[in-house]
Amino acid sequence: MNPQDIIQKIQAELPDAQVNPEGEGCNFRIEVISSAFAGKSMLQQHQMVNKILAPAITSGALHAVTLNTRTPKNA
Repeated sequence: MNPQDIIQKIQAELPDAQVNPEGEGCNFRIEVISSAFAGKSMLQQHQMVNKILAPAITSGALHAVTLNTRTPKNA
């Protein structure tokens, strides 16, 4: 999977998201900044992104993903 694919998948569900993936192949560190995270715990934020990426993780296109999520206010 390439970084642009990750950006497109996340922005399809969170249109205002700023997505910054770092890595290659199936191992990525992904920073996601979105107003959709407002009022949600870090766990809830990660669950939102993991749900978006679940098909890629299930297929093996993504294997190791480290998330850093926050709202624009906390960016």
